[in-house]
Amino acid sequence: MPRNRVIYQSEALFVGDGTLIPTAAHPSGNIKQLHRVQSANYGFSISRQNINQFGNLAKIDSIVMEAPTVSLDFSYYLHDGTNETTLGFTTGANASSAASFISGLLDSSATSVISGRNFHILTVPEGNDANVATLAVSNNINSNTISIGNGFITNYSVEASVGGIPTVNVGVEGLNINVVTGNSGTNPALVVETATQSSTEFALPLAVTGSVGVSALRPGDITLTIEDGFLADFAPGEAGNSEAHVQSFSIEIPIGRSTLQRIGSNFGFAKVIDFPVEVTVNISATVAELKNSGTLASIKTTDTPKTLTFQFKDSGNASKIVYTVKGAKVVSENFSSSIGDNKTVDIVFTTQIGGPQDTNNGVFVGVAP
Repeated sequence: MPRNRVIYQSEALFVGDGTLIPTAAHPSGNIKQLHRVQSANYGFSISRQNINQFGNLAKIDSIVMEAPTVSLDFSYYLHDGTNETTLGFTTGANASSAASFISGLLDSSATSVISGRNFHILTVPEGNDANVATLAVSNNINSNTISIGNGFITNYSVEASVGGIPTVNVGVEGLNINVVTGNSGTNPALVVETATQSSTEFALPLAVTGSVGVSALRPGDITLTIEDGFLADFAPGEAGNSEAHVQSFSIEIPIGRSTLQRIGSNFGFAKVIDFPVEVTVNISATVAELKNSGTLASIKTTDTPKTLTFQFKDSGNASKIVYTVKGAKVVSENFSSSIGDNKTVDIVFTTQIGGPQDTNNGVFVGVAP
């Protein structure tokens, strides 16, 4: 029976483990589901070159000069770091001793770095929950899977605010997109050297709700350790009990990509990260006290790198995930005051991602064991 519509109830998002070797199949054990997903948007665009000539008013053809761009962006509620590990990011038991968060995306020996990962969006028949669907439901003729091949992560950000659940946003660029009936079919990944699609198969596991330690994290259970700016007073220690009352913050890690191309290939032979990677931390707070003394001129002598820590806990006060931003420096501090509103301050820090061996710069993430 045809669907009348598709809503969030019937969809589930999966990602492959990154083994995109042309001869490698992707059984359900090599594909994992992403949990607490809130949105998923995808599509493609094709850049064409019109071919005109003397003697014809209209074009005689419109040819594809560059590989089509496939895009996917999705968001999910932050929990215990399971999704981050599934996506290929690096986490550790302790953020202070963990390797750089994106070091897993830098390892040139990993096939996922060279060829990306496959993403799959399963859609089961209308009226069915994807997370409790049986194999007969998820793999019948009324179910479909849209798959994005050779997907490379281009952006990762986490944000939290008073009154909102902490949320992660991820952006992906891929090389191919296809749709199959049921929850299995031909891999969407391309063999980039020949621009041909793999002849191997994939099979999705059954979708489940997911045991990720907590249904969602709350803003009231976040502990921030923020070093002062120049004018606003963020008392040493936990900013939640300091003079400036934090209302929201975000950590943005753009992972821009460039496609390396060559004569004789219709697709790029690699999608490499554009360096340097500039991490931005935005913090907005209600002002209560200003510093007793402070001057921007001191930046010439005391502009030391700062370490910012964002710890997310569950309702039982147990730590679930910790983001530590090292080597950060203030780039702006702006105040706003008007009749009827509280005085606020917006402060921006930036740092850069270091190499896998650099433990003094970048973002480091620790998760509960």
